[in-house]
Amino acid sequence: MNRPTCRRGFTLVELLVVIAIIGVLVGLLLPAVQSARESARRSSCSNNLKQLGLGLHSYHSARKMFPPGFARVYGNATPANDFSQNDDVSVAAAFQGNWAWAAFMLPYVEMDSVFQTINVTGTDCAAAMGNATRMQAMAVPVASFRCPADYSVVAGQRPGITDIVFKDATGNNVSTRSALSNYVAANGSDNIYKVGDGIFFMDSKTSASKILDGLSKTIALGERVFLLNNGVTGQDPQQTTVYTGFLKPQAGCIYCVRGTRQLSSVGIRDALGSAFMAINEPSMLVGSADSSSSRLFSSYHRGGAQFTMADGSVRFLSESIGLAILRDLISIADGRSRTAD
Repeated sequence: MNRPTCRRGFTLVELLVVIAIIGVLVGLLLPAVQSARESARRSSCSNNLKQLGLGLHSYHSARKMFPPGFARVYGNATPANDFSQNDDVSVAAAFQGNWAWAAFMLPYVEMDSVFQTINVTGTDCAAAMGNATRMQAMAVPVASFRCPADYSVVAGQRPGITDIVFKDATGNNVSTRSALSNYVAANGSDNIYKVGDGIFFMDSKTSASKILDGLSKTIALGERVFLLNNGVTGQDPQQTTVYTGFLKPQAGCIYCVRGTRQLSSVGIRDALGSAFMAINEPSMLVGSADSSSSRLFSSYHRGGAQFTMADGSVRFLSESIGLAILRDLISIADGRSRTAD
C-alpha cells in the first residue's frame, strides 16, 4: 500500500527571505531602468535638435542666411535697451503675433503642409490666429519640437500646448492653445533684446559669414521647459505670486511671438532665449522669478541642457558652466571664441 507523499511548503521565514531578495533586485534594477529611460529621452531630444539644425542649414542654403528671430508686423520697432514705450506696454500690439523663426523654417523640417495651411508668406501671424482653420492647425502639438523629458504641464491642459495669450489683428484675444516648443533660438548674451548679439533677433538676416566666433562655437538653439522645478520658494515681493518650488518659464511657441516687447516674460521671449542667468539657475532674487526663468535655457535632463550649435552639431552643456562662457557662446562676434566642451 502506497503512503501519501507529504509535500512541505515554504515556511514564513523562507517566504520573507525570498521577498527580501526580490526587493533588493528591484532596488538594484530600478536606477538602471530610470537611467535607460533618461538616456532614451535625452537621445530623442538630441535628435530633435539635430533635425532642427539641419533645417536651419537647409534654410540658409536656400536663402543665404538663417531665418529671422521674428518678423515684425505688430509692435514698436525701436531697439532701445530699456523698458520705455518701445516695449509696447498697455497696447494691443503687445499681444499680437509676429511670425517666429520656426514658422519660416517649416518647409525645411517636413512641415510644408502646415506652412501652406497657416499661410506664413501670405499673411501675418495675428491675422492667421484670427482664422479658425489656421488657428486649429497651429494648435496641433508637434513631437519634433517637444523634449520628451519635459513632463511638466498645467492641470487640465494637453501636453505640447502653450497657455500664452495672443491677440488677433483686431486686438481680440484668440485661443491660447498654440503648439508649444521646448526649443528657443539664441538671441542675447545677457538678456532678450529686439536686436541682440546672438544669431536671432527682430528681422535678423544673419549669415554664416557674420558668425565670426565660429559656427561650432556659437549657440543657435537651446532648450526651455514649461515648468522649472528649481526649488524657489517664498512670496514674490513684486507680485502676489507665492512660489512653491516651481517656476513657470512657459517654454516657447513654435509659430509666433507677442509683439516686440523685450527684457520681459511677455513678448519676444516666446521664441527666443538668452544667458540672462545660467542654465537651470534658481533665482534666489525671488522678485519676478517667473519672468527671469522665462528668458533662460532650461531642461529636465540631469545636470544641464542640450543645444544646437550654428554648425548643426548638438552639445550638452552642464548647468555648472560659467555664465561668462555661456554668454560668449551666444554672442556671434565678441572676439572671445569659446569651446562648448
